[in-house]
Amino acid sequence: MVKWENVELGKQADIYRGGSPRPIQTYLTQSKNGINWIKIGDVAPNAKYINATEERIIPEGATYSRHVSKGDFILSNSMSFGRPYILRIDGCIHDGWLTIQNYQKNFDTDFLYYVLGSEIIFQQYASMAAGSSVKNLTKEKVSKVVVYKPPLLEQRRIAKVLSDTDEIIDTLEKLIAKKRAIKQGTMQKLLTGKRRLPGVNGEWVEKKLGDVADIIMGQSPNSNFYNTTADGLPLIQGNADIENRLTIIRFYTSQITKLADKGDIILTVRAPVGNVAKTDFDCCLGRGVCAIKGNEFLYQYLVYIEPFWASLSKGSTFDSINSQELYDVVLTLPQDETEQTAIASILSDMDAELDVLAARLIKFRNIKQGMMSELLTGRIRLPEQKTETASETNETLENKKLPKQTTKKIASKTIGHNQHFDDAVMIAGIVNVLYSDKYPLGRKKVQKCLYLLRRHQDDSTAAFKKKAAGPYADEVRYKGGEPIAIRNGYIKTQKGNQGTKFAIGEKVNQALGYIENWGKQADIQWVESKLKYKNIEKLELLATVDMAICDLTEAGTPVSVATIKNLIANNTEWKAKLKKQTFSDENIADAIHELQILLQVENQP
Repeated sequence: MVKWENVELGKQADIYRGGSPRPIQTYLTQSKNGINWIKIGDVAPNAKYINATEERIIPEGATYSRHVSKGDFILSNSMSFGRPYILRIDGCIHDGWLTIQNYQKNFDTDFLYYVLGSEIIFQQYASMAAGSSVKNLTKEKVSKVVVYKPPLLEQRRIAKVLSDTDEIIDTLEKLIAKKRAIKQGTMQKLLTGKRRLPGVNGEWVEKKLGDVADIIMGQSPNSNFYNTTADGLPLIQGNADIENRLTIIRFYTSQITKLADKGDIILTVRAPVGNVAKTDFDCCLGRGVCAIKGNEFLYQYLVYIEPFWASLSKGSTFDSINSQELYDVVLTLPQDETEQTAIASILSDMDAELDVLAARLIKFRNIKQGMMSELLTGRIRLPEQKTETASETNETLENKKLPKQTTKKIASKTIGHNQHFDDAVMIAGIVNVLYSDKYPLGRKKVQKCLYLLRRHQDDSTAAFKKKAAGPYADEVRYKGGEPIAIRNGYIKTQKGNQGTKFAIGEKVNQALGYIENWGKQADIQWVESKLKYKNIEKLELLATVDMAICDLTEAGTPVSVATIKNLIANNTEWKAKLKKQTFSDENIADAIHELQILLQVENQP
């Protein structure tokens, strides 16, 4: 492999500082023909690109500024301290920005974006920053930043790996935001009685908070007893000791004033009022919090009404609420505790799913940071890809005159095959990539992979029935796909003590030819990359949970672990599944998330 260079950024690109016409108001214009005036306020949170501006300036103002073009980088030299943004517009920048231009001969744009946003570069920025109270960067110092410079082709491969990881992170972030919005909507319906669960019709009643739960107001210990050596109990004083709706440990106290038990609800009573959390350890309560000994329904209810507390708080310096005001807060809740429990179960399942998603988001962010550390320094090198010859490139272009999706649609209408034949070909493709001499390939695995493939393709799964081992396609097995695949020699089957086993048939290449002509190679590759190493228990879990999600979504029922389990329990052919460890609450929650990533579909109404 070609050795990487260590280069100064300023010798590989042009770096300039912006300019500010003053007073700027003199040069602003409402005309759409004005020049984009790029400010930090035009940057969306966590953005990679700048696509538009709120303000524009007249050409005269541009003469006092610095012109930038689409594809240039700009860096804030103070506020966001060197964070890179790629321009998708032309415009002008003020003197709070630096710009990097004319880098394209030496750097791939996406690769340079990851380099400029890496910890390696920020450490150099930190050591070079000037200014006492506000850290500033100058073009001279940024020009001296040392970066690793691989060959351009290797830069593109590295950028592709990192951008693929960013896509996963972006998908998770959007999914978490969507799930939070769904939960908020579900809370609004279930915690106000606007939507009642099946089988419940009892009254909702008004009760004071103090009548439904014990409240323990906090009292701060003497600060002389604070410590960080785990002497005594953790001290929970206020909002600073809450993170992600759980109490965290910053300090301990050996003087115990008011005590909260593990599992209590913690509510802030000053600066600000009403933030809700749980504690998963015994702790001492400072005066900024209280402990409420209530059930899961009450916890979810308090989370829902968090915005309400501001109307009760008082005080000129600190917003606060006293014990009597807290006691007198009126709640409207189901009189039947069974309904409370059912509502709480649905909402806590949603919380569990969000927790799983949040943990995976953190995991992928950490993975990306590790990848950047290794890939951007050359400690790990990506293998070189085969270079296409001119004849190979021409042949590829000749065979790809139509986009893949267009080809698939035309093929399905003109080739003249029916669903049974299509199933036969897909089964052959699945067997071809899954078969191993070492590990026998059974019908159950093939069937579940076929089901998940159909879902990946967004095709009909109507043939799949809720058999005990299902989803299981009787029509595929007995009437259509499977016997056609056997008869045509695409696959071979052999019966044994553990059921029918599948192997590659002598004429499998005919089926693979159809797959190529139909433009479905990527679908079979998806089976190989995503499903090959999943065992039959995991595939059964995924297929069952997915079919349950589809049923719930069609019925307009919120998707959660509780509703999925309820659907399984009420299906004669499925209910035995719940006796298996595979179908534990945790595994079902994991399956819900994995399906959303695996199938890239929205499983919520």
